[in-house]
Amino acid sequence: MYAGSYDMPNCNACGKEVRPGELSESFSCPKCRNARIWRCEGCKGKQKKYRCTACGYEGR
Repeated sequence: MYAGSYDMPNCNACGKEVRPGELSESFSCPKCRNARIWRCEGCKGKQKKYRCTACGYEGR
């Protein structure tokens, strides 16, 4: 079992911390494929715009 610390990812749309067990989604940036995009349950359901931290791509 892992006993170290772990930084929770933040939603790329609202900045909220994405918690384990939440109905969130995670995928590679459709443009650069270098960054991981995280969307919390609320932003995913409302289809809010997100922004890639690596290349600046914006999507829904």
